[in-house]
Amino acid sequence: MQHQPATLPGDAEQYLVTQHYDLYNEVEHGTWKYLYERRMEQLHSHACREYLEGLRVLGMRAEKMPVIDDINKTLQTRTNWMLLPVSGFLPGRTFFDLLAARMFPVTTYIRKPDSLDYTPEPDIFHDIFGHVPMHAYKVFADYLQAFAQIARMIDNDADQERLGRLFWYTVEFGLIREGSDVKMYGSGVISSVKEGDNIVHGGCKVHDFTLEEVLNTHVKVDELQPVLFAIDSFEQIYEATKEARKIFGV
Repeated sequence: MQHQPATLPGDAEQYLVTQHYDLYNEVEHGTWKYLYERRMEQLHSHACREYLEGLRVLGMRAEKMPVIDDINKTLQTRTNWMLLPVSGFLPGRTFFDLLAARMFPVTTYIRKPDSLDYTPEPDIFHDIFGHVPMHAYKVFADYLQAFAQIARMIDNDADQERLGRLFWYTVEFGLIREGSDVKMYGSGVISSVKEGDNIVHGGCKVHDFTLEEVLNTHVKVDELQPVLFAIDSFEQIYEATKEARKIFGV
């Protein structure tokens, strides 16, 4: 039985679905296994320690697709976040309303075998394998909520787009320094072979994270990332939300 919260913010309820785990077939489990093992060949060495720890404590493994309820039991205990299965893309306001309430929307669908390298629609591999292990780390989990609390208060389109660059260059494409190494934590680089290779093989420039430069760096959605930003610690981006509140007047 899938457990859902008693109350949901805004209009989120209309996007809710149920993960019918018993309906996944062998091809779908095989797709998860292939994607998982292919990425872990690189991530064992190039993902940050917090991501790898989250993967372990949440019990994710190649052999079977994740059970959302099982992940929630651990996630809620560790950081008071929960996953909410949804039908697909959500309106921006709905998405940030959920994040501000420490609820992360995830799809239950997995990409088809002919779309292993890229899928334009969100799927369970990107959403859960890419994003969710970081949610088991308290500082990052708090950062995600703090960002959402700012985003949901901004109505101006230009400001929304500019603030969105902070999300893009941290949650989606974030890097962190571990000693002399640069490691991955953003879901876009965690879940993508091409983006991961682009970093490992020096295909993109890595700048030190500063909020000013991030907010002024346009997002590239249709090509490999030419520039990414490496933080020194997750406390750094949590503190950046305080500065962002001043910049955007919220």
